[in-house]
Amino acid sequence: MLLLPLLLLLLPVPVAPGSVEVLRPRGVSLSNHHFYEASKPFTCLDGSATIDFAWVNDDYCDCRDGSDEPGTAACPNGRFHCTNAGYRPQNIPSAHVNDGVCDCCDATDEYSSGAACANTCKELGRQEREALQRRAELLREGFVLRQRLVQEAAAGRQEKQGRLGALEASRRGLEQRVRELREAKEEAEGEERRRREAAMAEAAAAQEAARAEEAFAALDTDGDGQVTLEELRACPPLDTDGDGAVSEEEIKALLGDPTPMDAAAFRDRLWATIEPHYKPQVGLGGQNKVSEPPSPPPEPPLDEAPPEEEEEEEEEEEEEEDDGSEGLEEDLKVPPPQHPQEKGAEEPPPLPTFDAATQALIDAAQRAREELEEAERALKETEESIRALEQELSFDFGPQGEFSYLYNQCYELGTSEYIYRLCPFKRVSQKPKHGGAETNLGTWGSWAGPEHDRFSAMKYEHGTGCWQGPNRATTVKLSCGTETTVTATTEPSRCEYLMELLTPAACTSPPPHEDHDEL
Repeated sequence: MLLLPLLLLLLPVPVAPGSVEVLRPRGVSLSNHHFYEASKPFTCLDGSATIDFAWVNDDYCDCRDGSDEPGTAACPNGRFHCTNAGYRPQNIPSAHVNDGVCDCCDATDEYSSGAACANTCKELGRQEREALQRRAELLREGFVLRQRLVQEAAAGRQEKQGRLGALEASRRGLEQRVRELREAKEEAEGEERRRREAAMAEAAAAQEAARAEEAFAALDTDGDGQVTLEELRACPPLDTDGDGAVSEEEIKALLGDPTPMDAAAFRDRLWATIEPHYKPQVGLGGQNKVSEPPSPPPEPPLDEAPPEEEEEEEEEEEEEEDDGSEGLEEDLKVPPPQHPQEKGAEEPPPLPTFDAATQALIDAAQRAREELEEAERALKETEESIRALEQELSFDFGPQGEFSYLYNQCYELGTSEYIYRLCPFKRVSQKPKHGGAETNLGTWGSWAGPEHDRFSAMKYEHGTGCWQGPNRATTVKLSCGTETTVTATTEPSRCEYLMELLTPAACTSPPPHEDHDEL
C-alpha cells in the first residue's frame, strides 16, 4: 500500500535535453537531492526531527524549517525549487506553490492549481544568453580600449615628464637671460639717465644764459652794451630797503663796485640777484623789462577793521592782479611765449631735442627694456606651464594611469531643466537650461569607491552652499562602457548628487566564462 505514494512522491523533475534524469521530490534542488532518499527516514535539514519518508510532501509541516514540504504550501517558511530547465534555477517561498500565479518559468509551482501556465524558460534563456553575450562583448571591447588607454597613459606620462624636464632647463636659461638683461637694462638706463641729465643741464644753462641776456638788454636802455649805475637804479629788485628807490649804497652793497658792466659781468655778478624776480614782459615801447615788485595794499583805518570776507576778496583780487600784471616770479623757468591767437593760454614747454649720441643711448635703453620685458614674459609663461604639468603629473589617475585621458575634458548631460557638466579631476556644475547662473556642485576631492574597488567612484566636494543647508557635493559612479559619457544625474538627498559615467577605463577585466549548470 505504501508503494503508490512513494511513486507519486519521487516524480521525475524536468531537465534539459541531454542531461541525466534524477528522481527527487517535487521542489527539491539537484544539489539537495541526496538528503531525500526514499529508502530511509528523512531528517529535517535543521536537525530538529527525523520522520518517515512518506511524510515528505504530504501537505503537513513536520519540520520547523519546512524542509519536509519543499513541494507544497504547508510550511510558511519552506522553499520551493524551480528547476527552470533552459533558464536560471530559482527558489521561491513554498507559500507561492499552487496559488494560481506562475512564479517558475517551467510552471512547476502550479502543478495542481489549474492555472494556465506556459513554459517560457527556453525563451527567457535565449534572451538572457543574448544579453550576456552583448555584455561580454561590451566588457571585452571595453577591456581592449582600457589596455590602449593604459599604453597611451604611460606614453603620455613619459612625454610630459620629458617636456617638464625641457621646460625646467628652459626656465634656468631664461632666468639667466633675465638676470643678464636686467643688468644690461640698468647699465643702459644709467647711461641714458646721465646723458639725459647732461643734455637737460646744457639746455637749462642755455636757457638761463638767454634769460640773462634778455634781462641785460632790458636794463641796457641806451643799448651801448654796458649797464651803468643810473640804469641799475631803474631795477626794482635792487631796492633792498623797500623805500621805492634804488640808492647807490644799495647797489654798492650788492655789487661792491658799481662800475658799468658788460653782458658777461652782469651774468656773473648781478643776474643771480635779479633772476628770481625776472619776468619778461612787453612794455609800451615793445621792449622787455625787469618786473617791479607789487605795491603793498592800503592799510585800513585804525578805528575800522575790515570784515574777513572783504579781506579774502582783496586777497583773491591781489592774487588775480599778480597773475596778470608785473610782480614777483617764483618759478625759475622762463614762461613759454603765448600763442599769438590764444592770449592768456599757456602751451606746454617744448620737449628737448637730443643730439644723435644721446638719442642713440635713449634708443638702446628702450631696446633693453623691451628685451627684458619679453624675456620676463617668456619666463612667466614657462613657469605657468611647469606648474600645470607638475599638477597634472601629481594626480592619481588609477593603478595604471588609465583615467588620465579624462583630464582637461568635460562631459555634459541635459535634462528637461538643467545641463549638468562634469570636468573630471576639476569640478561638477549645474546650469539652468533656459538661462541663469551656473551652480558649483563640487570640486575634485578624491577617489571614493569601496576599499576593494577604490577607483569605481569619484567624490567632488565643497560646492555652492544650499540655502540653510550644507555645501553641495557630488559622487560620480564609474561603470564600464565603450564610450565616455554621462548617463544619469540624480539628487538622492538634499544637496547630494549622484552622477553616472561610462568609461572604458572602468573595464578592469575581460569577461569571465560563465557556466550555467541547469540552463
